[in-house]
Amino acid sequence: MKRKQYGYVRPDFLSLVPKDAKKILDVGCEKGLFGKQLKQLNNEIEIIGVEKDEDKYNVATKNLDRVILGDIEEIKLPFKENYFDCIIAGDVLEHLVNPWKTLEHLRYFLKEDGFFISSVPNISHYKVLMKLLRGRWDYTAQGILDKTHLRFFCLDNIKEMFQEARFEIEGIRRNMVSARGLRILNLLLFNRLTEFLTQQYYIIAQKKK
Repeated sequence: MKRKQYGYVRPDFLSLVPKDAKKILDVGCEKGLFGKQLKQLNNEIEIIGVEKDEDKYNVATKNLDRVILGDIEEIKLPFKENYFDCIIAGDVLEHLVNPWKTLEHLRYFLKEDGFFISSVPNISHYKVLMKLLRGRWDYTAQGILDKTHLRFFCLDNIKEMFQEARFEIEGIRRNMVSARGLRILNLLLFNRLTEFLTQQYYIIAQKKK
């Protein structure tokens, strides 16, 4: 599920970054592998990461133009208003104490018409709902119920969060994970089960003027 897990960068998430973005902030950059691959596609871009894990930070400094060590909810970013063309927060917002406030804060550093790209797990995925029907809410090492997640969202909650932070959602892509039989059933039901089969949403949002 994670876009950078085990050193693998998801090509579908990579494709969401605007081709004309020159200055990019990667929040929760981990080891900087995502940014490294972006720079391989275009070595003229500037990619700055934010990472709170010191070991990952040390690796990321070798892959990105600059890396800031610290928690995005606590540090002050040393950049001017409208500095970045694109801000990336892959598998980050659900880990924050106050993702709503963080979105508003990061908006300041994004240029007019700049893009905020994020991935957010879907708490209304059918596997979670099936566990709830059995009276279970089991945290796991990774995935939707990752034990390090502090916030949980379904699609309407995600839309509201970005709207409150004055972003316009320009695109939503879905990482659909389900049994083959459910995918067939979804087709027969004219995609009425789509939201329940979506494990993760990819959000492409633009800064409102």
